[in-house]
Amino acid sequence: MTRDTGRFSEQWFTQWPQTDSYLASDGHVARIPLRLKSTNLVVYGGADHAETLKEFEHEAFVPVSVGGRTPVQLWCNNFTDTDCGPTDRLNPYLETWFSFPVTPRESPLELPYESPFSLNVEHPAAINMTHRVLCGGDRTGYTVGAGSAIACGREVWGFPKHPGLADLQFDYLGSEAVSFTARHQGRRVYTLRARIPESVEGHVSVPVDARTAADGCVTPKQNPHRAGFVPKQTRYAIAMAATMAFSPWDPSTDQLDVQGEDDHFGGLLKSWNFTPELKMHTRDFKVVALKPAGWGVPL
Repeated sequence: MTRDTGRFSEQWFTQWPQTDSYLASDGHVARIPLRLKSTNLVVYGGADHAETLKEFEHEAFVPVSVGGRTPVQLWCNNFTDTDCGPTDRLNPYLETWFSFPVTPRESPLELPYESPFSLNVEHPAAINMTHRVLCGGDRTGYTVGAGSAIACGREVWGFPKHPGLADLQFDYLGSEAVSFTARHQGRRVYTLRARIPESVEGHVSVPVDARTAADGCVTPKQNPHRAGFVPKQTRYAIAMAATMAFSPWDPSTDQLDVQGEDDHFGGLLKSWNFTPELKMHTRDFKVVALKPAGWGVPL
């Protein structure tokens, strides 16, 4: 067992004592459940459903349709401490991923579009699939956390994290805006600048404290056309708590430029014609990743 050293002192984390550990290929022992704290900006938008379905030809799952489009979440994550790396220090890193709700292929789900909030799908038949992930060091240049997150995430949960570190930047612009820039292997992925919802009149603030079902999240299969980035497919659970502020995406104050010079992350978003419609910001995101549902099932 790894040691708890007084970090993650928030009361919420006490309900998730260590149950296991994993020695990852980078040499660090990961605590399970894996704990993370962050500030986040999340962009919710729609993508061409027919185009996203092309990425699912080999999958047992298909994305949900909302008003004929695929609802996509683009996460910009500023992890301030995690269980990725040495136990005797903070392990910050930056990360971006996109995900969407999916259902079994034999049970496709089509939902109506009523407002931008419709793209934040909460339906009992849907589970979450994190489809692509890039990790990078924090603004000080510390990359150990990111490297450990890649190794452990791929090996334990099968998260589709590219094995190569990305060049990511997350910055608060005063008290009212956030910028995020992603480059990967010398290629521009996307740049974003947005006013945080708390500074927008009429924003909605929602306290969240939730846990998914034991198999309420899923990672992708290895795509035969994009080999090398997804080690395995798993079903797993997460628990999270945060105060989330939402407001509609406003083109007069918010900009997202998906350059898509890479074919792993930005290239997909660009080919799907991803269009932002809603944004969420939180400064107190707390999350744990529980071990995969198939781990230790009695014979």
